[in-house]
Amino acid sequence: VTAGIWIGISITRDLPSATPGPAAERKTNQVEQFTGLKAWKETDAISFVFKPAHREHLFDRNRRLVRVEFQNSQAEEESSENVSDSESNESEGVGEVTVFLQLDSHKGLVFEDGKELNGSDKVSWLQKAYEAHINDVFWLNPFSALRAPGAVRRLTDDQGLLITYETGGVTPGDSYLIYADARGKPERWLLWTQAIPARGIEFTFEDWKEFDNGLRISLKRSSFLRNVELENVQIYPEFPGEQPDPFAPLLERIAKEEALQVED
Repeated sequence: VTAGIWIGISITRDLPSATPGPAAERKTNQVEQFTGLKAWKETDAISFVFKPAHREHLFDRNRRLVRVEFQNSQAEEESSENVSDSESNESEGVGEVTVFLQLDSHKGLVFEDGKELNGSDKVSWLQKAYEAHINDVFWLNPFSALRAPGAVRRLTDDQGLLITYETGGVTPGDSYLIYADARGKPERWLLWTQAIPARGIEFTFEDWKEFDNGLRISLKRSSFLRNVELENVQIYPEFPGEQPDPFAPLLERIAKEEALQVED
């Protein structure tokens, strides 16, 4: 599905009116409890593949480090846009690109088919990786961000939890209307985002998986237009643990650069 199809679909649901207050906070608590917010916060790292874009992620939550692998084998139309932010086909004409990124500093390493990139190509890929991380992790577990800075929580008359991100993220101003059952299990949501002209497009939450630590993630989001799937989801209670640290080269490079700055 290309970005052009998003534009061609005419959905004009208005953003519903909703009220902040204790009822909205209670609904938020229910959703957080069902999806396992505490377990999410106690997870050191998580890896997954985001489809339809076929991007592989490793997110070290504690150290705020990410690895994003842009696969050259992804289908020609699927890399043309994120679900919540349009972009050009980042893989066209290039090999497999792997980006290691420190989120807070935006410092990183970029490799194309094992060869390190520098200059403007590196800067461009670091930004693409950052935006892909923000987009894809949000789709992985949006319920961990219900109380993110800038998030306003309100409740509609039909008990929908309306979240508006007034600040933060890549596209501030986006709104998401979540409908959950009495247990707090999300069943569907409607989106009003800057990047998807289909206003109020609806996705259902399907294929829920509960991990050993109590974290629950919906592995499939379905709509009439397209599906969003999360594959090979793996959580790491301790990371990197006894395995080699995949971020060691990045951390060593950053430390070396900082030491040189001190000397200067």
